[in-house]
Amino acid sequence: MAYAVRYSRYGPPEVLTLEEVAPPEPGPGQVRVAVRAAGVNPADWKIRSGAFSADASQPPKRPQGTGLDLAGTVEAVGPKVT
Repeated sequence: MAYAVRYSRYGPPEVLTLEEVAPPEPGPGQVRVAVRAAGVNPADWKIRSGAFSADASQPPKRPQGTGLDLAGTVEAVGPKVT
């Protein structure tokens, strides 16, 4: 299993939860990274706050992940990865 920091409603950092998830399988042209460090940049907190949502009063359609900046090791590759 893997872990992901996600949110199911827009808001402050307190809406974030640590969830156990199945590791995703990479698709064509994608890789899966074992994350060792992650950062939060201005785009992350603006997205989480609902600043880019057409209607931030409505929850996201599904749990959303956060963390656009990361460092780690590639552990799986999908087809057509060079």
